[in-house]
Amino acid sequence: MSKWLFEKYVLNDLYVSSDELTIWILHADKAPPHIGISSEKRFYSLKINGKDEGLELKSLLNLIQKKAIPTLAITLTKKLKEVELKKTFNSFSSKIKRQQTCLSPIVEILKPQLKDLILVELLEELNKNQEINSVYGFNLPAGYQGIPSYTRETIQQRINAVQPSER
Repeated sequence: MSKWLFEKYVLNDLYVSSDELTIWILHADKAPPHIGISSEKRFYSLKINGKDEGLELKSLLNLIQKKAIPTLAITLTKKLKEVELKKTFNSFSSKIKRQQTCLSPIVEILKPQLKDLILVELLEELNKNQEINSVYGFNLPAGYQGIPSYTRETIQQRINAVQPSER
């Protein structure tokens, strides 16, 4: 169980909708959070009951603002075309299957050689390889210091709680 702390990154709320490859961490104050990815102003996310594919980033930002969702946006140094996100997400079924999480397609895109990662492990790997460019925060609670600790079991429990009949 580990926790991601933003020791060397300044949380910045001045995010401008960009073409940069960005990891989105929605409900960043909860364990586990929901994770998506964007490039060229298009957002992708694998969910328990479906996928967001090619959603306009502007729509995501409006949702985050309207519902005051605590969110982190982590821009990466890696450049990737939106078509690559689309290709990867097309290879996943329309909802999370056994042993998959919302992070599964993102790991496939960013670190395919490292299969069974949780978010903190992916962030540590990106940080170690100096692949994180900036970290932006939206609607974060006062005193927010990082993503709360959770385990693989926590993720599976959450998936099972939301959709127990298909597990």
